[in-house]
Amino acid sequence: MTHGVLPHKVEVRTLAARAVELEGRLDPAKLPRLQAAGVSAQLPVRVQARFFKDEESRYAVDLAVQASVTVTCQRCLGALEENLKSRSLLVALWSGEEAGQLPPRYDPLVTEAEMDLWQVVEDELLLVLPSFSYHSDTNCGAQTGVVSQAGANGPSAEQGGEQVNPFNMLKVLNEDNPE
Repeated sequence: MTHGVLPHKVEVRTLAARAVELEGRLDPAKLPRLQAAGVSAQLPVRVQARFFKDEESRYAVDLAVQASVTVTCQRCLGALEENLKSRSLLVALWSGEEAGQLPPRYDPLVTEAEMDLWQVVEDELLLVLPSFSYHSDTNCGAQTGVVSQAGANGPSAEQGGEQVNPFNMLKVLNEDNPE
């Protein structure tokens, strides 16, 4: 197994034929699309890539990626730590047409002789990035005024034992403006 800085360009088929394992770290500053998605990371991205040939002589990569990133909470707009983890089983293909013939356990990786490993790592992180990120209610609910109490039957909003009707405000507005 090779440890250290993750190489930028690799030849998947050559590494798979030799059953090479790479383990390394990647500086998040080298992932511009991740930064453009509003994600920042202070620690390096950890990557493990095991290249091999499967039972049908396909050139495959077992890729595991881990990163601790900071995103924006969609509720309070504060910083929120997220731990991203991805594990994929990729097969190197010359064209996208071959992808339909792959077993479901594999994801296609259309590549020429050389593959940009950093870009594949960045793709994996973008795929596992949550669409919406929120703190728990206790962390940012007090700042926003949105606090829910989860009961046995799901969320409920009670004040003084009375059920709060969300349409009461409409009733008040309607009384103020008679037709």
